[in-house]
Amino acid sequence: MRRKKLWGLLFLTAAAVGMLAGCSTKAGETAGGAKKDGGQKVTIAVWNEPNKDEALNMYAQAEKATGIKVEVTVIPESDYSSKLNQMVSTGDNSADIYVIWENDIANFAKAKGIIPMDDYLKNSTVKTGDFIDAVSALSAGLGGTYGLPWCAATELLFYNKDMFDAAGISYPDNNWSYEDYKSAAEKLTQKAADGTTKQYGCTLPNTQTWWAGIGGAGDQVYDPSKGQMVIGDGAVSFVSDVAAMAKNGVMPEPSSDTADLFASGKAAMSWQGSWNIGTYGSSLPFQWDIATIPTDKVKYNTLHTGFYSINAKSKNQDAAFKVIEYLMGEEGQTINSKSSGNPSAIKSIAEKGAWKVESATTIKTGMR
Repeated sequence: MRRKKLWGLLFLTAAAVGMLAGCSTKAGETAGGAKKDGGQKVTIAVWNEPNKDEALNMYAQAEKATGIKVEVTVIPESDYSSKLNQMVSTGDNSADIYVIWENDIANFAKAKGIIPMDDYLKNSTVKTGDFIDAVSALSAGLGGTYGLPWCAATELLFYNKDMFDAAGISYPDNNWSYEDYKSAAEKLTQKAADGTTKQYGCTLPNTQTWWAGIGGAGDQVYDPSKGQMVIGDGAVSFVSDVAAMAKNGVMPEPSSDTADLFASGKAAMSWQGSWNIGTYGSSLPFQWDIATIPTDKVKYNTLHTGFYSINAKSKNQDAAFKVIEYLMGEEGQTINSKSSGNPSAIKSIAEKGAWKVESATTIKTGMR
C-alpha cells in the first residue's frame, strides 16, 4: 500500500485588505479567544451530520472550549432552505445559530431574521480582514456582517491519474486552459465497437458547477450593484460546448441517473465541489488528484458555503457569538477543514493546508 497526498492547489482569488490585530489569550479564554461560560446553551441548525469522530466534531470541540453547551439540530439538506425560511418568517427561536446558505442570507438580512455582528466583531479575534474577496464583497453588499463563512468550498477539477497515464497525457495543472481541458477530454474518451462510450473524458457539469463554466466563458453572472443576474454570450458558448461534448459521447447525456461516473472509474475528469476531497478520501480504487477549474476567457469560480448567523429572535445571542467565534478561530477552522476537505475562507488559515487530506491506494507492483 502506498500513501499519497493531494497537493493540488486551490485557487482563491483574494487580495489582503488588512489584518485584524489578534488579542493575546487571557485567563478564562480559549486559544481562539472565546471565554468559557459554563451553564449556557445554544442550538445550531445545520444540514449535515456532525463528524462521528469527536476530535473532528467542531461543535463538540466548541462546547469543550467555551463551556457553552452546543446542541445541533440537523435538518435534511433537501428541506434545509425551505425550513429555515419558514423559521425566519414565523419568528421561530428554537435555533440560536443558523448556518445559512449563500442564496438565503440576503433575504434573511432584509427580513431582519438575523442580526449584524459588526459590534461583536469590533473586539473579536475573528480575522475579518483576512477573508477572501468574495466574503468581503458579500458583507459590503449587505451593508453589514450578517454571516461568517464556515468554509470556502468551491469547484475543482478532479482527475483520474491512472487514465491520464494510460493515455500518455500530462496531468492537469493550475495553468490549464479551457482548450487544454476540451482536448484532453476528447483524447481520454473511449468508445466501444458499437459506438457507445465506455469511458467518458469528463462528466456532465452539475447545477453547482454550471455557474463556474458560464462565468469563465465571460458572463458576469451576477451584478451586485443591481442585484440582478447577468447572463449572455458566455452562457451560450459554454452550454453549446457541453451540448456538443454530450452529442459526441465525450460527456454523458443528461438523465435522472445520479451515479458518480468519476468515482466509479467511468470518467477521467469531473468538475465537482471541494467537499468531495473529504468524501472520496481513500475510497476510490485509483490514483486521483485535483487542479483548479481550467481557465476560459477569465479565471472564474464560485463560492459555496454556509454562513454562521445569529437568529434575531434568539435569547442567547452573546453565547451564540462566542460559539461562532470559536468556530471561526484557527482551531475551529482547522477541525472543519480536516473533517470536510474544504479550505477556510480565512486566507492565512487556508494556506496552512489542513484541507489537504490524505488518500491511500493499493497498487500492485513488482517492488515494495
